[in-house]
Amino acid sequence: MAAKAGERHTEIEFFRRQHGRFIIKLRGLDDITEAEKWIGAEIKIPANELLPPKEGWFYKFQLKGCRVFSDSGEYLGDAADMIDSAGAQILKVVHGDNGGQGDVELLIPFAEPYIKKIDLDQQRIEVSLPQDLRELNK
Repeated sequence: MAAKAGERHTEIEFFRRQHGRFIIKLRGLDDITEAEKWIGAEIKIPANELLPPKEGWFYKFQLKGCRVFSDSGEYLGDAADMIDSAGAQILKVVHGDNGGQGDVELLIPFAEPYIKKIDLDQQRIEVSLPQDLRELNK
């Protein structure tokens, strides 16, 4: 766990959802004054300690670095991030070959009509882009 207060290694004592929010109790954080120091902290879990996802599911971090191709086989770039946007997920794809003009960024809705196949073993994502999506990203 890392925040303004520094970094701290701890364990989760319990976790639950309540009214659409996550409630977590961390070992060693026993009063509200101490806990308030960690508001906004990032909680990190080593990848080797995560439960394996269900068949056909994945963790967002597993998509980063995957090569992204159009349904016609065109290389579009590498998956750089997943963006939460008003309840919708967006796949951010970057391609560094822009004639020295910096990375080209393509934002693709992470939804069934657009994401056709994810192969984590091959680090490959296949997408079907609407006709004008590239123009919207310029």
